[in-house]
Amino acid sequence: MISFIIPAYQEEKYIERTLRSIPDNFEKIVVCNGCSDQTYNIAKKYAEVINISEKNVSKARNLGAKIAKNNLLVFLDADTRLSRDAFNDLIKLKDKNVVGTFKAKFNKNKFSLKLHSIIKNILLLFGFHNASGAIFCREEVFNKIHGFNEKIIKGENWDFVKRARKHAKFYFSKNYCITSSRRFEKIGYIKIILYWLKEILIRNKDYPSVR
Repeated sequence: MISFIIPAYQEEKYIERTLRSIPDNFEKIVVCNGCSDQTYNIAKKYAEVINISEKNVSKARNLGAKIAKNNLLVFLDADTRLSRDAFNDLIKLKDKNVVGTFKAKFNKNKFSLKLHSIIKNILLLFGFHNASGAIFCREEVFNKIHGFNEKIIKGENWDFVKRARKHAKFYFSKNYCITSSRRFEKIGYIKIILYWLKEILIRNKDYPSVR
């Protein structure tokens, strides 16, 4: 029915909660890319796990997609969970020719994070931004565009969705993707807003990826 593909690099603090949040009737595939912590050992309790040495998130996603058994592929960040209604949305979409993402939400109830969520969701709604912490698409669409571009190490999510939209309808779910705020708090809110603006204005240039 639906396969979840989760690339994970040093995610021992987050991977268990993410995997436990996914219903057991969905396929779960974790690709550990260059991990040296306990991510692999924790993940194998809940999912099929692949271990690779490269820290290449696009390669990790592509490898997971190759062994996935279902028609709808969901690429989920290792520190991200979906709301309960989001799973119902995926079930309704499993036979549709779509590529899409969910509304963004953070795991902490801080004003600054709420503001960032509002800005990001406006960008998503009007097509200026293409992904939150989860991207889903049909297997046929994934194969048509040959998956994620493994040569791109920055902005690979934007590139993937942009190419997939040529073969499928973009679907922006009103349900939530709940992501850890750790990277936003570490990098800084102003820097991330500037990053989003650069992503909109200079989409294919070389700039840092926020993941």
